[in-house]
Parts: sequence; structure tokens; C-alpha cells
Amino acid sequence: MTENKVGGFYTSAIGFGWNTDLLKKKNLPVPKCWSDLIKPIYKGEVEISHPASSGTAYTILAGLVQLMGEEAAFEYMKKLNANITQYTRSGTAQAPNVAKGEVAVGISFMFGFDLWKYNKYPVQSGAPCEGTSYEIGGIALIKGARNAAAAKQYYDWLMSAEGQKIGGLAGSLQFPANKTFKPDPRIPSLDDVRLVKYDFEKYGKAAKRKRLLDRWNKEVSAQAR
Repeated sequence: MTENKVGGFYTSAIGFGWNTDLLKKKNLPVPKCWSDLIKPIYKGEVEISHPASSGTAYTILAGLVQLMGEEAAFEYMKKLNANITQYTRSGTAQAPNVAKGEVAVGISFMFGFDLWKYNKYPVQSGAPCEGTSYEIGGIALIKGARNAAAAKQYYDWLMSAEGQKIGGLAGSLQFPANKTFKPDPRIPSLDDVRLVKYDFEKYGKAAKRKRLLDRWNKEVSAQAR
């Protein structure tokens, strides 16, 4: 997003989603902080995606590094690994798996869990107390594009109140960038969420991503669960 070459049209934060029926059945407390999820009581009860195949999981990895510092973040992820039931390929798998009772707790973007909640599944969500990372949905005009006029027209529509309402109407509950209208009430508010100061340029570089993923595979994924 340097030099204003990419604009953002929505945002959403990483958080936890949990199946209220399963937590009650297993007598487990609601996880409120990152520190909760490494407690032994959650062994085999937590699901997350794999950072090499999922942009969601890489956002979590990079966010923890920025929140805790790299060494502390990797120590944390080693402890968390002991409680993970599986690393899915997709970062959107956690919400349906939690909703259907296949796992008690999932880590993903909160808006995904909220859609299932509003569809009457026993799901709740929340942001970790220490702070969390987030995403910004990006849109950019390609220099020299053959259909530049049409692209600009689409860009203007997408950023308008009319275009920004489409997400909620389609059940995609990310928080819209345009603040001139009242968004879908089902969209989770970010007002009380502690967001890390996420450096998109630094952690978006291929070399940085590769180094963190290599370290994660060596130190976290290789551990037995």
C-alpha cells in the first residue's frame, strides 16, 4: 500500500470462534486471550489453518510476531501446537467446523464465525485480549490496462455506499471502508478490538514471508502433537 498504489475497501480482524454447546458439554471456559489457548485444558480442542497454504494463517503468524516479538511468538506457537487438532489448508474452514461441532475452538477472521451465529448455529466469537492482527481487502487500478475507464467506474462503485453494502447483503461480514452509511448490523464491530500496528509492507515481502514460514515449518510444524 506504499505510494497509495493500493486502496482498501474492507477490513476484518483475527479472533476466536467457539461452539457454545461443545464448551458447555466439555466444561471448558470461553477463551478470551491468546494465553488461554495454550492451557492444557484445550488440548485437541483448537483448529487453525496452515500458514503455507492459507493467507489467514500467515496473517495470524505475522501478527503474533509483531505483537509478541519473534522469539516469544515462536515459543508461543510451539505451545499452541500441542493443543491443535489439525491445520487445515483453508483459512475459511474453521467457522463451519466450529459451527457443526467438529471442533470446539477455531482461530480465523471473526466475521466468518458471526455469519454462522446469525444462521442460528451455537457459535460465538471474540478478539484476543492482548491484541490481534487484521486484513485489508485491497483494490488497485492496473497501469496501462486496456479497460481503464471501466475499471475506474467499478472502483468508484465499489467504494460507494451502494457497492459497500453488497458484502453484508451477500453474507460477507467484513467491515466496509466507507463510513458514510450504516453498515449491516451483523458485521462485528472493531471498536473494542486491540489491533496490532501491522506492517503490511514489511510482512508482505516474499523474502520475509519465506523466512517466517521456513522457521515455522522447522520449529512448529515438525513437532509432534
